[in-house]
Amino acid sequence: MSCIIIGASHAGVQAAANLRRQGYAGKVILISADTVLPYQRPPLSKAFLQNVLPEQKLWLRPETFYQQKDIDLMLGKRVTNIDREQRTVSLDDMQCLSYDKLILATGASIRRLTVPGSDLSGVHYLRDYQDTMGIRDSLKKAHNVVVIGGGYIGLEVAASLQKLGKNVTLLLKHDRPLSHISNNVVSDYLTQLHTTHGVNIQLNVVVTEIIGVDKVLAVETENGQRYPADMVIAGIGVVPEQQLAEQCGLDVNNGIRVNEYMQTSDHNIYAIGDCSSFYHPVYQKQLRIESVQNATDQAKTASTAICGQFVPYSATAWFWSDQYDDKLQTAGLSEGYDEIVIRQETEKSLAVFYLAQNQLIAVDTINQPKSFMISRKYIHNLPKVNKVILADKNQDLNSAFTEIAGV
Repeated sequence: MSCIIIGASHAGVQAAANLRRQGYAGKVILISADTVLPYQRPPLSKAFLQNVLPEQKLWLRPETFYQQKDIDLMLGKRVTNIDREQRTVSLDDMQCLSYDKLILATGASIRRLTVPGSDLSGVHYLRDYQDTMGIRDSLKKAHNVVVIGGGYIGLEVAASLQKLGKNVTLLLKHDRPLSHISNNVVSDYLTQLHTTHGVNIQLNVVVTEIIGVDKVLAVETENGQRYPADMVIAGIGVVPEQQLAEQCGLDVNNGIRVNEYMQTSDHNIYAIGDCSSFYHPVYQKQLRIESVQNATDQAKTASTAICGQFVPYSATAWFWSDQYDDKLQTAGLSEGYDEIVIRQETEKSLAVFYLAQNQLIAVDTINQPKSFMISRKYIHNLPKVNKVILADKNQDLNSAFTEIAGV
């Protein structure tokens, strides 16, 4: 009996650990293309990029963990093929391994720039350990840095570089940061935050070319503006790593499609984390969520099923982002909201509650960890909320969810 896990980030490592925790007695093989121990992803754009987090603090588990739990960790190996009929996987070093159960935790890969000059030296992306190490090395000789993208990665990288004393320009295609997931109240706060710290934010700009000879010198936008750049870092999204699944005939559509137990169209193969696409019963649609929470929770669902207990996955998604000394925390998905309620405790502390038909469906908090923890558990769990109490910083937040609902 053996279980092979392809991918050793948050999802893969959690799946391996959970299999052992739940008493799985078979062989557990964890395959990673990385040559270093499995590591946390969030610090790559923050503390580790700033070189204030020691490398050993980056590891998800110490090396001894894999030995003690009898997990065969294979580093620097790539899977080239999955044979579903024979239940084998082939590696790039010609090894062929047999499995009874297979977990795909292949994650996602960066979306790359396609404009002229995007292949110049000095153009970087940030997705893995090697990316961050490359950026850290290039930063030694760079002063003017252009960051492209207004999502989490772009914002976090801009904040980190500004803290390192770089001259940072942040180029956004849309009219505000986090435009695809947050209300303009949050976006405006973040815009002001970065501007106050000295970042040059440019909104509604489309990059048309990266200028340089061998090495990047500037970034040009659609309106003809040129921004000097010793280096460029692009954070323009990711695409799910689903090639192996496609090649072996599994169902894919913006991710590897799975059921509520994380099983693919072949029930001996599971997919978890950024690469998986699943139907969420609350949102009643297919979702692919990129978050540590989703990765670890799906890993638990898959490993539990492999051990014989089938518990449907229906967790509420949550995310976080550290920028400068501010912490943004989000729970739920705000798509479809028809009203927002704002609870502002101080100039630097606010919560935005997203309602749909007077039901809480999502929350964004900035420097309000208590509000985040309280409201997260009520998302989609109550028929309605008390909006007056919700907005009043002087009243207990719990009562906004319990007074009317009678909980």
